Amino acid sequence: MSKSQLGQDLAVVKFYKERKGGFFVEIGANDGVSLSNTFMLETVYGWKGICVEPVPKNYDKLIKSRPGSICRSDAVYSHSGLSVDFDIANDVDLLSGISTHIDHTAVVNANKTTIRVNTVSLFDLLINANAPNFIEYLSIDTEGSEYEILRTFDFTKYVFGLIDVEHNCIEPRRTNIRQLLLANGYKYIGPNKFDDMYVHTSLQ
Repeated sequence: MSKSQLGQDLAVVKFYKERKGGFFVEIGANDGVSLSNTFMLETVYGWKGICVEPVPKNYDKLIKSRPGSICRSDAVYSHSGLSVDFDIANDVDLLSGISTHIDHTAVVNANKTTIRVNTVSLFDLLINANAPNFIEYLSIDTEGSEYEILRTFDFTKYVFGLIDVEHNCIEPRRTNIRQLLLANGYKYIGPNKFDDMYVHTSLQ
């Protein structure tokens, strides 16, 4: 039943000992099923949460495949209320992202469509969704803007039990993310290919 690319959902289920009824946030949710880190959490374990996907055709599929989730089509970013260019990679739309932060530029630029999207900060996303103060799992996969999403977040207001963040082995972003999370009460668990996983120290 796992849909994750690297078994992230299985790691979450194992960590929480098959807990029912948790809460997740998946930023970069694709169509809600393919390579989803939270599909199994929702459909098998009864979790609720927030799924964010700015690519229009994927968002249309997302709202149909994830009726139990709060679905948003904004681009999560450092600040709310901006209008930014968003590159859709027509050949591999999983590589789509905010134009100024795209990782796989050669692939994306070879065949892309650029649209304008509105931004929402992670903090405002949670406030608007009336998310609980403790969130079991946060997954961020935005093809380059992951640090921007986290760097302005007020970690005193919400606690994430587990954070899974993609870095694509790109420096200094990977190190910047790690230093930020370590400074805000998280422990580095280890790498999962092009992702890193963190746990809040209160759960250790």
